[in-house]
Amino acid sequence: MLTLAPSAVEAVDTLLHSQEVPDDAGLRIGTDGESLTLGIAPEPAPGDQVIEEGGARVFVDSEAAPMLDNAQLEAGRQGDQIAFGLSSQADDNPAGGG
Repeated sequence: MLTLAPSAVEAVDTLLHSQEVPDDAGLRIGTDGESLTLGIAPEPAPGDQVIEEGGARVFVDSEAAPMLDNAQLEAGRQGDQIAFGLSSQADDNPAGGG
């Protein structure tokens, strides 16, 4: 399952509170063929995974979820815009050993 880096939590929280969006809104990650798409959605779509952390809400489309398994969403500023990226999660889960 996708996890959120602290930078992504802060960025998503900022996006959701900087616009006139409903309280249940979140950043939605979907698919467009082989590419991932990002956008603000007023609510999760049926079948979406909902990730909530530190005031940030991320909805992951059921088709995008397998592509994001073991990935971490990160964010950084590029000028006055926010850029999101993905990285692999470090295998630091003691229960996940093989």
